[in-house]
Amino acid sequence: IRESKAKFHPSLEVGCAAKGTKINHDFRADESTDSQNAQALIRQEMPTGGRVGLGVGYQRDFSDLFNDVVGGGPAQGANLQSKVEIAGLGIEISQPLLRGGRTYVARRSILDAEYDNEISRAELSAEILHVTADTKAAYYQVVRALRQIEVIQAALERDQQLVDASTALYDAGRVSKVDVLSADISQASNRARLASARADLELARNRLRQVIGLPITVQVDVTDRTIPFRPIHIQLQRWIRLALDRRPEMMKVQSQIEKADLTLRVTKNAALPSLDVQGAFQPGFDWASYAWNAGVMFQIPLGNVGPRSQVRQAEIQTHKMKRELAQQRRLIDLEVREVEIRLRENIERIKMLTAQVESARSKGEIARGRFEMGLANNLDITNADEDLVRAESQLLEALVDYATNIAQLEARIGGPI
Repeated sequence: IRESKAKFHPSLEVGCAAKGTKINHDFRADESTDSQNAQALIRQEMPTGGRVGLGVGYQRDFSDLFNDVVGGGPAQGANLQSKVEIAGLGIEISQPLLRGGRTYVARRSILDAEYDNEISRAELSAEILHVTADTKAAYYQVVRALRQIEVIQAALERDQQLVDASTALYDAGRVSKVDVLSADISQASNRARLASARADLELARNRLRQVIGLPITVQVDVTDRTIPFRPIHIQLQRWIRLALDRRPEMMKVQSQIEKADLTLRVTKNAALPSLDVQGAFQPGFDWASYAWNAGVMFQIPLGNVGPRSQVRQAEIQTHKMKRELAQQRRLIDLEVREVEIRLRENIERIKMLTAQVESARSKGEIARGRFEMGLANNLDITNADEDLVRAESQLLEALVDYATNIAQLEARIGGPI
C-alpha cells in the first residue's frame, strides 16, 4: 500500500535544453536562431488523473538576420537581430476528461493494494481460527489419553484387589479355581488396554507438537487435566447469522468482489475515447511579460477490440466472484449445521453415558458384596468392571468430542459463541 501511495508523492524535475539553426542563402540573407530554456518544477499527480506542476523557468530566443542586398542592389549589409527573454514562475495543468479521468482510475493501484491487504488479512484470520481449533482438539486428545490411563489404572487396582480376594477365598475353599483365573484374565486385559492407552498418549502428544510447531524432542506435559464442559443452548439460526457476519472467508470474497468490480470499471473507462485538456501560464518576474498555452486533444480508437475484450473478461470475473460468494454462504451454512448436529448428539451421548457409568458402578458394588458373602462368583464383578471401564472410556470420548465441537463451532462462526 505504501508503495502504491508513493504515486501521489510530489516529484522535483529539473531540466535544461538548447537548440539552434543556421541557414546560408546565396545572395540572400543568412538566418540563424538559438533557443535555450531551463526550469525547476515540482510536479504532483492528482487523484483525478490529472497533473499539476509549479516551478520557475527561464527561456531565451535569439534570431539573427544578415542582409547584404538592400533595395535590389548592392549596398552596405544590414544586420537585424532580435532577442526574447522571459523568466519567472509557472504553472502547468493537464486533466483527462474521459479515458483516465476518474478518481478510481488514478487510484487503481492503491485500491488494489488495499483489497489485497484485506484479502491477506482475511486469509490470516481464517488460518488463525483453524489453527486455534486444531490446537484445542489436539490438546483435548492428550487430556483424554491421560484420563484414559487413569481409568485403566483404577481398574487395575480393582483387579488386583479382586485377584487377592479370589486367591484368599480359593485357599479357604470358598470359591473355585475359575474365579482366580477369571480375575487374572480381567487384570491381563486391562494391562493390555494400559499399553494401548500409553501408545495413544504418545501419538496425541506428537499431534500436539505438530499443530503448535514444537520440535519432536520437546517434552509436552499437560498440567490441567480437566476436560471443559460448558452446557450451551442450541441456537442454530443465530450461529448461522454470526458465521455469515464474522467469517473471514466471507470478508475475503467480499473484497475479491469489490476488487473485480474495480477492475471492471477501470476497463470500461479504458474503452472510452480520450479527451484531454491542458494549459500553462508563466508570468515573468517583471509581471509585464508572460507566456501561456492551452489545448484540447480528442482521440477515438477505431475498432477498439482489445479494450472491449478486457471489459468482457472483467464482467466474467465479477460474475464468478458473485457465484463464489453464494457458494461460500452455502458452505458456511452447512458447516455450522454439521457442528450443531454433532453437538446435539454429544449432549445426548453424555447424558446416557453418565447414567451408564453410575449403573456400572452400582452393579460392581452389588457384585462385590455378593461375592464377599459367597452368594456369587467373581464373573459378575469382572463383567461389571468391564462395563464400567467401557462406559468411562466412552464418556471421556464424548466429553472430548463435545469440547472439540465447541472449539470447531467457534471457528465456524468466527469467534466466541
